[in-house]
Amino acid sequence: MCRTYHFQCTQCQYHADLSGGPDSGLHCDVQTILCRECRELYDVFTRVRRLAGHRDFARNFSAFVRPEIPPVILRDSLFAPQRAAPRQFEWQKLKPACPVSAKHFVENWRHPGRCPRCYAFMDQAGLPFRVWE
Repeated sequence: MCRTYHFQCTQCQYHADLSGGPDSGLHCDVQTILCRECRELYDVFTRVRRLAGHRDFARNFSAFVRPEIPPVILRDSLFAPQRAAPRQFEWQKLKPACPVSAKHFVENWRHPGRCPRCYAFMDQAGLPFRVWE
């Protein structure tokens, strides 16, 4: 079960809702990244679980990703038409990339980490505001 926390910089008031590092759910793994060009923090998918032989959902998902929506929407990709055979799942690995442009330079970010704008350490809220699978 994944948790999303509210992070805030006390110096420049930058804030973001993130997992704060690598996290795993039932159908996906996410990683918090820092995009140097955008100067933003994002949670991106590093691995998704999908039906074997099913269309490549994860590759098309990045086109409409919004950081404020948790990745539970991936669950819709697991349902397929009824078949007699049991469903087989496979994991698809994804390279972390900026959701704005795949050409941007990104690096993994983990709490306690620095603000992408002023480089002061960011504060994490004590309790998660969202828990998702």
